[in-house]
Amino acid sequence: MSVRSRVARHELGLFFVLAFGLSWAIWPLVLLNPDSSPLVPFGPLIAAVIVTALTGGWRGVAALLKQLGHWRVNPVWYAVALVGPFALTALAGAVAVAAGAPSPGLGVYSDWSGILTSLVATALIIGIFEEVGWRGFALPRMQRDHSALSAALVLGMIWAVWHLPELVSDPSERELVPYLLTLLAYSVLITWLYNSTRGNLPIVILFHAAINTAAKFLMPEFEGRYEATAWWCYAALYVLAAVAVIAVSGASRLRTELPRRDRLRAGPVAAK
Repeated sequence: MSVRSRVARHELGLFFVLAFGLSWAIWPLVLLNPDSSPLVPFGPLIAAVIVTALTGGWRGVAALLKQLGHWRVNPVWYAVALVGPFALTALAGAVAVAAGAPSPGLGVYSDWSGILTSLVATALIIGIFEEVGWRGFALPRMQRDHSALSAALVLGMIWAVWHLPELVSDPSERELVPYLLTLLAYSVLITWLYNSTRGNLPIVILFHAAINTAAKFLMPEFEGRYEATAWWCYAALYVLAAVAVIAVSGASRLRTELPRRDRLRAGPVAAK
């Protein structure tokens, strides 16, 4: 059996091993410098490129990266990807305030330049590095033999474990249980966006960036005993959003069809 055949038989396993190894490699440096990052986001991208190159050559790599150019899709999906996370996060804040937390004020999202800078930086530094691997490479392969929901949940659990260095190095930054539940909800919603747009990575990357940016500006406003309240409200709303998407789009496909205004060529997604 050739090397290519062996890699192809175990491509997902090899991808996950490389993604974790590359991203976790600097974790020991935290022992020397507590201010350093315990996790780097480029692991999934590099792992996907390596495994794809071994199995499909440079033509396969080109096809993988070509997903980044699948941007022509109904504008509704861009609105969902960009506005959705800010709306859900703001609603979570409102629910937390109704539950007794102090109001963070109306100016949380008033720093438009800061929000835009964070959105762009997160999309370029985190979104591309992570999503080409998690959703561009792993998700379509996982959906070949499993339902979209099963693939989303399993990938979400793997994604959560991948964040372990951050969770261990700074446990005070987020509430563990609601954060993990939120990651599973994220994974379901991202899978729905990816499948509904036929493998549109720019939509997924924007959604990922909007999630991080919205939380970055609002969640630190809740401190002390109200932090847990805010995180549970945040997790509950994202879980409810994921449940609604499953109910509407179906667990087997996690896909919603909208009128198309483009000539988007189908990506490699294989939703059942």
